[in-house]
Amino acid sequence: MKFSLFEKAASRLYYFASGTSASHMRYRVADLDFHLADLRMAVETLGAYMNTEIQNWPDLFAETNDARNLADLLNHYGSDKASRHNYQLIYAWLLDRTSAFEMLEIGLGTNDPELRSTMGVNGRPGASLRAFRDWAPRCKVFGADVDTRILFTEERIETYFVDQTDPATLTELGLKLPPLDLIIDDGLHTPGANMNVINFAMPLLKPGGVLVIEDIPPVFLPFWRVAIPVLSRDYDCKLVQMKFEVAAILKKRS
Repeated sequence: MKFSLFEKAASRLYYFASGTSASHMRYRVADLDFHLADLRMAVETLGAYMNTEIQNWPDLFAETNDARNLADLLNHYGSDKASRHNYQLIYAWLLDRTSAFEMLEIGLGTNDPELRSTMGVNGRPGASLRAFRDWAPRCKVFGADVDTRILFTEERIETYFVDQTDPATLTELGLKLPPLDLIIDDGLHTPGANMNVINFAMPLLKPGGVLVIEDIPPVFLPFWRVAIPVLSRDYDCKLVQMKFEVAAILKKRS
């Protein structure tokens, strides 16, 4: 059986905390909640020992004309990336809007209330893809989502199905894409889904390419305090406190 990076990391963390490899334990169903709670406690405890800095966005990003232009487009199309999160500052800092870059965003903003990743019935699927397309006239924008009903194709935009909890669908998606300058994970917002995207992104990003993981909830920050030192082997990593949630910025080394 092949284990994902997240599963390997979780097993190693459990081993350090308990002395027993999680992959070798045999649980009764009644014990599962106990062991999951114990693993969560172990990760939180390890996280407390990590000196993983969370930087504040005003120390890194400037309010430039390019950032304001991107914010206007995000607001125009109905994305909350600028109005709620001020993520336009990250992308104007990372990207040269005059260059011919290629990017992917996972999570198009489904408005199906039955899906875990829903933006609510007032969500505007594909809003940020259209904003990036208009902001950078030479870029090519790809998108992916678990909700097949919101997939679409427009000028310089292509979208595909993906399920972040199923690595096979990420592998299939990767076969359809060119090497990328930027990948945005704005999908399920859980550590397992995020780690699947990281596994997927490693070979697909160009040298110097960047993966941005948006909207990390406070409950998962202990995990990220542990994960960032591990990921720093392959990426230049930052955890940044934005207007509300934290974002992880992982730049692939050249």
